Amino acid sequence: MNKRVGSLWKNKSLIIEWIFFLAIIIGLFWLYKSCTLFEIGRSIDNWNHQWEWSIRWYGLLSIYWIEIVLLAFVWDLLWYRLHIQVRTFYNKFSHLWIKKKWLLIRLIRFKYGFAKLRHHMRIAFYFGGSSKNRVEMIDYVVSPTPFDLFKMVFSFILGKASILAGILTLLTFNNSMFSTIQNTVINIWNQRGNFVWDNLAKLSALVVFVLIIFLWYFISRQGIVRRSVAQANRKKLEEVILLHRKLSHYSIEIILKGSENLEYAIDCYDMLVDYWTYKRFPNASKVGYTEHLWYRWSYRESEYFMFKDIAEIEQFTEEIENMNSPDNKEISRWFSRYKYELNIASVKLLFSRIEKLDHLLFTKKGFEELVKVPEKYSNSFDTDVPEQNNSKTIQEEREFFKKYVLEERIIEGFELIFTLYRYFVVLENILHIESDKIGRGIRTFTGKE
Repeated sequence: MNKRVGSLWKNKSLIIEWIFFLAIIIGLFWLYKSCTLFEIGRSIDNWNHQWEWSIRWYGLLSIYWIEIVLLAFVWDLLWYRLHIQVRTFYNKFSHLWIKKKWLLIRLIRFKYGFAKLRHHMRIAFYFGGSSKNRVEMIDYVVSPTPFDLFKMVFSFILGKASILAGILTLLTFNNSMFSTIQNTVINIWNQRGNFVWDNLAKLSALVVFVLIIFLWYFISRQGIVRRSVAQANRKKLEEVILLHRKLSHYSIEIILKGSENLEYAIDCYDMLVDYWTYKRFPNASKVGYTEHLWYRWSYRESEYFMFKDIAEIEQFTEEIENMNSPDNKEISRWFSRYKYELNIASVKLLFSRIEKLDHLLFTKKGFEELVKVPEKYSNSFDTDVPEQNNSKTIQEEREFFKKYVLEERIIEGFELIFTLYRYFVVLENILHIESDKIGRGIRTFTGKE
């Protein structure tokens, strides 16, 4: 009982944060049920007009602008904090359910779905993850710089927030102003026939002027250059799409064979830990550490484990290198941003090497590297040390290998498999011959196919 109370007290900040999220959800649900959008808008309008600033149009504009920026900041901050909590639970339960394959897959699907939801719900502000998640130097190189983050926030503050604040100010600053604009538009619409007839000469001159401007643009140097660039970009985009078709073909083979290897790794989980222990401490039996050492007679070498190599990994990485070449990189990034699934797959595979994919998908090569003992450890087992100390060392290193090496690779491997699966499904839907029927019909009708 005391241990449970101590555990709750230790995680009280986590509990308080979840209670806070729950209170926000209940509050929003209550507001949705008890008030209409018009009533909420009217309440905000009354609140804003009670300030002295609202007497002047620029004062009301400032009020709306501050409210929009603060609301966007709080909204993104809430999603970031929720992301931290989800990641904490994911890290805990993914290791806890490492042998329960269907639960592990459900958990990976949940994490992927939440990341997609957060990607679409984020408004303006960027809250990056901890640097502890970065394991390679390139991760630090490609991470956003403070200036990049400042530009992103600055563009929102002076762009979308200012435009939205201006629209709200125009609609609510002075009812007579809004009524005047509304009545003018209605009158023009009701008298559109007379309006067009009375101003036909002016409209004709305007149409001719616009045509002259367009004609000048088409025959100018700028127009010729821009059309040529557009045609070259379209051709380059077609090449990138063909590369994605090849990746899709290779990815389905990697998904099928990689999932078999990962499932086999889970089925042989205890055996893999014991085998690594034997490789790391070949004299473990001398200190009485004989747990599950029967494998010594069945699996004396890594080749006895039935992991399979995946030949498509080499072609897959070659196509990724082609896609990230200087000629294709910009167009490839532009195309990947079309869908979340394409974007997240491109980011995850941006710097993927054959060795890394072999490790995560437990190919024969990857497994041999996993259980390979570094040279500095080959003679580190000391039989002169008391048995208790050596046994403790073995147990500590076994636990470290299980949690931070074997389990991490299995989890990351299944995450990679699911990312590739979502990439494959979405790409097949995009490139399928039956997709975009309406758009194809419009292009055929307008002669732009």
